[in-house]
Amino acid sequence: MSESGRIVATYEVQARRDEVADLARRIAYEQTVEVPPSLVTDPVVRDRVLGRVETVSSLESTVPEPVGSHSSDASHRVTISYAGELASGQLPQLLNLLYGNVSIYPSVRLVDFTLPPPVASAFAGPRFGIEGLRRLTGVRGRPLLATALKPRGLPVAEYARLAGGFALGGGDLVKDDQNLVTDFEGFRERVLRCRDAVEDANARTGRSCLYFPLVSAPLESVDLHFDLVRAAGLRGVLLCPAVLGLDTARSLAARHGLVQMGHPSLTGGLARGMSLPLVFGTLFRLAGVDVSVFPDASGRFGFDRETCGAIRDRLAAPLGGLAPAWPCPAGGLQLDGIGGTCAEYGADAVLLVGGALLGHAPRIEDGTRAFAERVAECFPAHRVEPSDAEEPSDGFSYLPFRAEFEWGGRESSPYKSAAPDSRVPPFRGVRRVELVGRSGEPSRSDLRYFEVEAGGHTSRERHVHPHIIIGARGEGRLVTEDREVVVKPNDVAFLPPLATHQLRNETGEPFGFYCIVDHDRDRPLPA
Repeated sequence: MSESGRIVATYEVQARRDEVADLARRIAYEQTVEVPPSLVTDPVVRDRVLGRVETVSSLESTVPEPVGSHSSDASHRVTISYAGELASGQLPQLLNLLYGNVSIYPSVRLVDFTLPPPVASAFAGPRFGIEGLRRLTGVRGRPLLATALKPRGLPVAEYARLAGGFALGGGDLVKDDQNLVTDFEGFRERVLRCRDAVEDANARTGRSCLYFPLVSAPLESVDLHFDLVRAAGLRGVLLCPAVLGLDTARSLAARHGLVQMGHPSLTGGLARGMSLPLVFGTLFRLAGVDVSVFPDASGRFGFDRETCGAIRDRLAAPLGGLAPAWPCPAGGLQLDGIGGTCAEYGADAVLLVGGALLGHAPRIEDGTRAFAERVAECFPAHRVEPSDAEEPSDGFSYLPFRAEFEWGGRESSPYKSAAPDSRVPPFRGVRRVELVGRSGEPSRSDLRYFEVEAGGHTSRERHVHPHIIIGARGEGRLVTEDREVVVKPNDVAFLPPLATHQLRNETGEPFGFYCIVDHDRDRPLPA
């Protein structure tokens, strides 16, 4: 087997025994160098880039087969290792490295991979996971009971009634169905009305049922939908990682800090080339999914018990420092099957019941209560406590202005590192005050105040992100590649991406200016 520090991928391939070794070598070349073997002559490329075939085994035997043996067409397991640095610390590149070009081969499936610690450490994984969601709900020692708002086409008031009734009946998590997609105004109305209904029920029961709206929108407006969810004080969302993209899901988890419940829509396409446990377990966790929804063996999609058990185990298996995620079996759970499902998945599971719960009784409160009581019977030692999670901030900030351009609640900080070094362009006499964006405000932009003392100057640098400069006090000079302008109070300048710039104070008084930049931004580049 390969040495530590390498990614090891396991493929299932269909080939004759006398051809499988050649196919394995083709995979190794295709996924790394993508040229014929005769062209791989550079020793660095051969030793550090080219994938290595580690083992070739028949699925009927765990004993590696000697190269050159002969048989008819059969299934084989092939393990190939790749240098960890080839993943570049990125989920898209990891997927491309493991299964990019060879996904087109009809006879090759990716069934597993292992990541060395340096590669796994590049991924944050679930932000909440099992323990975090337990803190939000206060439920200990039993599975969470969840349902979906459906069918599409109902008035918003009816969705709100269902959400509130589920919370009153003892449910833990209510989500939108994956097809409740409208324009933004329709989304806002549903989010706010369902939130109000669940919060009203929680006030009456003293419990902490959560509502997760679906975010499914064009990429340019996805952040706007997330911003609304956060502003509404909700703690999580439902999304479809295979529809939005696995790395989009990862990025959204990093930027917005919400619980992410991953729906299986479109995963069938992935699963034709990858194993189901790999998709719903490893890949969803790498993408930051906290709750992985997948079809249960008792449901209508034909998953078998072994596969569902493997998904459950994969979501909890060690994966670098990533938190374990919740398995969420769904797709046809019935009241009389709750006992078996609880025994199969244990306490750390989310049981998603849809039509069976909605149709169990005329009132959703009664249907929910019946399912909740059945779950509770399976875990008599469970408890439900008040949520010990901090209440989400509404994002409001008020910073009273003080003399000499100071603000209440904010302290000045160094402009850059304490002393310039070879990697930091020279600067002199600059202080910074982070006003909005770095203190928890849900903003996609940061507002900072900079002040340059007499005779001082900022670094001469450039950035991928744009800048907006607004003069605040005194007078300074904004110097770019091809122009120089005086900046006085209330003057405004816009610097496009990669524009070289420096601000100088050639007067005897302080020069202060506001600067607006992207919250998620690059480090300065030397000019």
